[in-house]
This record gives sequence, C-alpha cells and structure tokens, in this order.
Amino acid sequence: MRRALGLAALAVGGLLCCQEAERPAWIADRPAPEPEPASLIDTPSEDLPPDLASPCGAATVALEFVRPNLYFAIDASGSMLEDIPRSDATVPAVGTAPLPSDRFGVLSAAIQGLLERVGHRVNYGATLFPSGEATCDAGEEILGLSQGDRVSSAVSGELGPVLRDLMFSIHRRTPRGGTPIALALRGLLPKLRGRGSETYLFLVTDGGPNCNLEANCGPESCIPNIEHVSLSEELRCEAPLNCCDPSLTGPQNCLDANASEAAVQALAAAGVRSFVIGIPGSEAYADLMDRLALAGGMARPESPNYYRVSDAEQLVATVGSLGLGVALSCGIELATPPPDPSLVNVYFDGQIVPADPIDGWAFTDTRTVQLLGNACELLKTGQVLQADIVAGCPVVIR
Repeated sequence: MRRALGLAALAVGGLLCCQEAERPAWIADRPAPEPEPASLIDTPSEDLPPDLASPCGAATVALEFVRPNLYFAIDASGSMLEDIPRSDATVPAVGTAPLPSDRFGVLSAAIQGLLERVGHRVNYGATLFPSGEATCDAGEEILGLSQGDRVSSAVSGELGPVLRDLMFSIHRRTPRGGTPIALALRGLLPKLRGRGSETYLFLVTDGGPNCNLEANCGPESCIPNIEHVSLSEELRCEAPLNCCDPSLTGPQNCLDANASEAAVQALAAAGVRSFVIGIPGSEAYADLMDRLALAGGMARPESPNYYRVSDAEQLVATVGSLGLGVALSCGIELATPPPDPSLVNVYFDGQIVPADPIDGWAFTDTRTVQLLGNACELLKTGQVLQADIVAGCPVVIR
C-alpha cells in the first residue's frame, strides 16, 4: 500500500487509479435456494449405514439439525496482491503445498483449508469486494449462502462441487480497486438477515475502508496521508497538504470509518455476528478495526479487539480456529424436538457415544444436545469427521 506514484498515473497500494491528469481519482450473483436444515449424515434415514441403521431392531431416523452459517466478505482490493510476511517456520509440512506469497492467495488457501474440514457441517457463502468490473462498489457475491458438500467429499479428500466452484470463483479474480467495506456490508444485509441465530460473517481486510463518494475529510482522515504516500518525487501526502482534495486523489480516498461501523452494527442487529481479521497492511487502522470488531459482537476480550495477524501462517491458523470454533460447537441444536428423548443416541464416525454428564452428552433443553467433556473435545479439535444424532433406539447410558 505504499508505492511512490506519479501524478500522471496515480495509484496507491492498488487502491488508487488515474482517470484525468488534472483530476486523478482513487480509485454474476449466483442464485441459491434457501438452505434447509439437513441431517448430519449424507444418506436418507432408510439408507443409514449398517452400523447406524437399526442396532436395536427398531426403525431409526437421523434427526435434522440447525447448521451454522459461515459467510466470507473478502477484500479483493488491489493491495491484496502485495506480499504477506512469512513466519520463521516457512517449511511446509510433508505432503502439503507451500502457501502463496500474496495476501489474496494466502487468504484463499485459509478459506479452502477451513471448508475442507467443516464444509459438510455448515452452510457457507462469499462475496468479493469490489467486483471485478468496478473500483468502488458493493462487490460480487460468488456464492450465495448454500449447504456445503456431502461428507463423502471430506472422506475422499477431494473438493466437492460446491467448494470447487467457490474456489474457482476466488482464483479467477485479480484483485483491483478500493476497499468499499461499507458498501459491501450494506449489500449483504438483505442476503443474511433472517438466516438463523448461528450466522457468522468473516470480514478480512488489509487496509482502511474507503470508496465513499460523498465523504469529506481533512488530512488526518485521508488514507494517502495516513499512509504517507508519495504522489511524485516532490509531492508527499503530509499535513497540511490534504491529498483527498478533489484536485488530488479525491474524497473517495477518505477513511470511511463511521459508515463501515454502522454497516457492521446493522448486521449485528439482524443477528449476523462478525469476526474482523486484519491482514498485514491494516496496522495503521487498528483503532477502527477495534471499533468494527466490537460492533460485530465477536471481538477478542482484550486489546487488540480485532484479530490481528502478522504473517501468512497466522492468517491460515486464525481463519481456521475461528471457523472451527463456530462450526464444531459442542451444543447441537435440532430442527425439531425428538418425539421421545429416551430414544435418542449420538454417534461419532459410526461409534456410539454414551449419554454421560461428564464425558458424553445430555439434553440441555428439548432441542439442544450438549456434548460434554471428552466427547466435546474430540469434536472441537476436528478428530470427529461425522457426528450423527439418531432416534429410534433406547438411549445408551454410560
């Protein structure tokens, strides 16, 4: 985000572009059906795996559960093409591909890695902002909130069609343009409102929000000034010079703080909680990132309140741990109460998990199965690929 730029061809970290030398300016939705509650297993109840089908000689049925919704608001601005630092341990594990060098590529790898592990348990969707055709707009939804691939894809280790299409849509994009966070989040509000209490937005960005064409700011809130951009060898964005003056980079380069915070608050009021993740490049905007994180309802309990990552490996780990935390919750909400709670059993990868208040499971209300102790730990750490809740046989008690 810190390239020296000439007035004849103005660009700031991929966020600025030039249209006229005398007044430089900064610079297909796919319909998806409403996701329905679905079984934790792939097969209909009459085709349950043999070890789950009827262990007690009774007719059994897989109970439907409420899937968490994970939605990714992905910064596809021009500065996302810049390199991201690597940790000291840069040698990849045996059998794994090295991470890309650029911010956008590493973020793509982080999302894919998470959804390979939990995609079959959740609904997910994504928007890239801005769209590929504009420098400042609400972005392009590349996947409406949809049920993930079948668990068989996770078992095989291959990408299913939903995740494969999502990653293709991400990889085909070359980042460009500005960082229109407020525009993007306002556009997501009608898409995510009313999608259930377990709806989480992942807002991942490497810089301050801009692209408010109605903004007006002084040098203290002008992004080129904040980043000390050089417009030429003789002209540097330092106060009292205001580089957001219309004769220079324009007011669209003002830090769009209040509108972005209001957009996160509106999502939170609609039941959509937001994780705010700052990629290297966003450090100058830490105060605003904290405000966004607190408004989103999923802030860290201490400073910084947003999830600040310093290198590629930490970005992958942060996206993964946050996603696992909400996708592999130990409280499993059922779509409807079972007809008889005494005829319900839980299975991990085909093996029964006895009801037990210490290391098993219990009902906390008529619709919620709470995994406890060791059973919870196995699920949260990703050691369980498939969890099933099946009704029809007397509950097995430890």
